[in-house]
Order: sequence, then C-alpha cells, then structure tokens
Amino acid sequence: MTKAGSNPWLVLAAMTGSLAMVFLDATIVGVSLPTIQHDLGLGVGGGAWIVNAYLVALAGAMAIGGRVGDVIGRVRAFQAGVSLFAMASLGCALAPNGDVLIGARVLQGLGACLMQPASSAMVAGAFPEGKRGKAMAVYVGVPLLFMMLGPVLGGALTQWAGWRWIFGVNLPVAVAALVLVAIVRPIEPVAERRPIHWLSAAMLVTGLPALVFGLQEQTRPTDGMATWIGPAAIIVGAALVAIFTRLQFTLAAPLLDLRLFRDRTLLGQVAVLGLTQVATIGQTMFGPAYLQGALGFTPLQSGLAGLPLAVPALLLVHVAGRVYDRRGAVGVVRVGSVLCVVGLGMITIGMLMRSYVVMAVGMTLHGSGMAFLMNPIQTDVVSRVPPAQRGESAGLAATARQVGNSLGVAIAAMVLARTGLPSLDAPGMEQLGADDLAQSFAWMGSMQVAAMITASVVAWSLVRDRVPHRAPRA
Repeated sequence: MTKAGSNPWLVLAAMTGSLAMVFLDATIVGVSLPTIQHDLGLGVGGGAWIVNAYLVALAGAMAIGGRVGDVIGRVRAFQAGVSLFAMASLGCALAPNGDVLIGARVLQGLGACLMQPASSAMVAGAFPEGKRGKAMAVYVGVPLLFMMLGPVLGGALTQWAGWRWIFGVNLPVAVAALVLVAIVRPIEPVAERRPIHWLSAAMLVTGLPALVFGLQEQTRPTDGMATWIGPAAIIVGAALVAIFTRLQFTLAAPLLDLRLFRDRTLLGQVAVLGLTQVATIGQTMFGPAYLQGALGFTPLQSGLAGLPLAVPALLLVHVAGRVYDRRGAVGVVRVGSVLCVVGLGMITIGMLMRSYVVMAVGMTLHGSGMAFLMNPIQTDVVSRVPPAQRGESAGLAATARQVGNSLGVAIAAMVLARTGLPSLDAPGMEQLGADDLAQSFAWMGSMQVAAMITASVVAWSLVRDRVPHRAPRA
C-alpha cells in the first residue's frame, strides 16, 4: 500500500487547508475595505477592484487550472498554486499602494485556480466510494465556514492587528499544506496529456473578466471613464465567451471538455452551483454594509451578525455528506435548494423590515440549505467521471462557482445603484435614510431570491440520478 493510500486523512488535511485560504480570501476583505482605502488613498473604483480582482481572476482562469493539473499532474499543480498564492498573499500584506495590492490580488486568484481543482480531485481519489461523501463534507465544510466567517475575522484582525494581517494569516496555512503534501505524496491517476489550446485560453481569460468588468462599470460611474466602455466590454466579453464555448465542441483536444455536459445531471449540478453563488455572494459582500448603514452595527458586530449563516452550514455539512453516501445527491440537493429559497426570502423581508431577528432566521435556513447543496454536488461532480477527468470536472464546478461569484457581486451592486444607493462606500450610504437604504437592499435581496428560485427549478428538473463512474475491470 502506498503512503498516500495509508494516510488519506493527511491528504484531506492538506487539501482542506488550501481550500480554506481560497474561500476565506473571497470574503475577508469586505469589512476591512474602508480602512484599506483610507490607508492607501484609494477611491471607489480602486477599492472595488481590491475585492473583484481576486474574484475575476478566479472566474477567468479556474477552468484552465483544472486543465493544467491534468497535463502536468495534480500534485505539481497544487504545489505551484499554493506557492503562488502564498507569495501573492505576502505581496498583499506588504503592498505600498493600491496598484500593487490589486496586482497581488490577481496573482492570488491565479494561484487559487491552480490548487483548487487539483485539491478536490485528489481528495476524491484518496477515499473509496463509500467514504467519499464524508471526506468531501470535511473538505467543503471547513472552508465554507471560513468563507462565512471571513467578515468576522477581517473585522477582528483589522481592529486589533491591522488590515495587512488579513493576508498574512495565509502564510502558515500555505506552508503547512506544502509540508503535508511533501510527506504524504498523494497518488493520482495518469491523465491524458493533451496540449493546451492557447487560443481558447486567451478567449476565456479575456472574455469573462471583460464581461464582469462591463457589468461593474454600470455601477461605478465615478471612475471618469466614457459611458460607452462598460456596454462595449459586456458585448466583447459575451462574444468571446460564446465563441470560446462553440470552439470547445469542435476541437479534438479542447481546453474545457464541455462534452461532459452531455450528462444532464452533471450539467444541472454545475448550473445549480453557479446560480447559488449568484444568489449568495451579495449577502456575504454587502450584508455588513447594510447592517452598519441601516441597523447601526459596528464593523465587528456586523461580522458577528453573520454567524447564524455559518453555524448551521458547519453543523449540517457532515449530515449532508452521510446522506449522500447512503442515498446519492438527488434528494439532498433538492431539499437544500428549497431551504435556500425560503432563507433568502426571509432575509429579504428582514432587510425591508429592518429586523435583524427575521434576518437571522433566514440566515439559519439559508446556511442549512447551503450545507445540503455544496458538499453533495461537489462530491458527485467528481464521482460521475473517470478518474483521469476528475480534475477537469472539478474545474468545471469551480469555474461555475467563481463565475457566479463575480456576476453576483456585479449584479447586486448594479441593483443597489439602480434602486437608490448612490455609492457602495460609507459616504454614499450616509446620503440615504435608513428606510431608503433598507428598500434598496431589499431589491437586491429580491434579485437573489429570483436567482435561487431558478437554481431550485434546475435542481428539481435536471438533477435526477447518481451514476458514479465505475472503473473498467482489467
């Protein structure tokens, strides 16, 4: 027996730590953003890109990261990704100005794109079918907790140690992950080493960021850019993504094997992931701003107020993993999608009423639903394909999540701006009364409920069976 085979939980520990960094850095910056803007002299546009540079890099390159892992080996891709992420985190912590910080955030995203698809594929390969759901519950559940606790950790570190430490905390985690991988040496199936189609890569890493940039520009008129640049970016980005998609079906060795979507359940699961992120990320990123502006919470209090969302996800993700191992993904995903719809609806009502109690009940339901969605889908996506394609299928799922995150931030900001909120920074919010602010955020919540209803419809119509890949007998 190989060393990796005798220590699957060490593999899981290394992969879970790496994914926790990726999830945490998507949300930890929000509460710290006003302090960062003040210290570095950034305006609204610069502050927004500190958040979105990371998300856009994830959205544009995640699929490529999965493909690279299949070509160079997932262990090497993971090690390279963790190393790049750690160096970029150090760059963020030491950044002397906004341009350096934004550039380092892009590098963080690229490092995450290398390590995340590789890590999920290695966890799936380290555990047999009957124990894979439990392992993936740990792999997804712990990072999901860190993502939801990001505002709390960001507020505490900013208040007590300084904002630079929100990036510095990644360094010991990255070192520990690299040491564990060096000790355990995870085994992996040999993937088909097809060449990377660089034209496809260029279209993907250009098209998705252009699309997100164009959407965000609709809410950021203060940058002084011509009014036509945003719509032009949307058109160019959408065209490049459409051409990229069509091209993948014509290539003998596509960058992203979209033919995997011939499995209708796999297609439905990936779609649910993306739509759920569209519905969720706005609450994570802009929820603290609502709590501070409409309810008078402090930054740390607004971070702690998100605990009703995080705690149920942590407690129930293991239950969801066990249910998946026994019964598959169909029922648990459907139940999770309904819980998320009801939870987001109550959060929206609570924002309109300016009632944190109602919001907290909604957060509890939504967090419970997320536990029953994320882990079973993530597990089933990599179980439905041959071992050599697990990195690619994981890349599809990760791409869907990150595209959903990027579009969710841009769309939520657009709704806020178009319904009365003149700016997403503190001075802009102070121009509105608490009731007007609540109404603007309730419109944002309504958009998120609509996105989650769509995800639920997809879950009930496409996620039908669980047919894990069976390796052919020798």
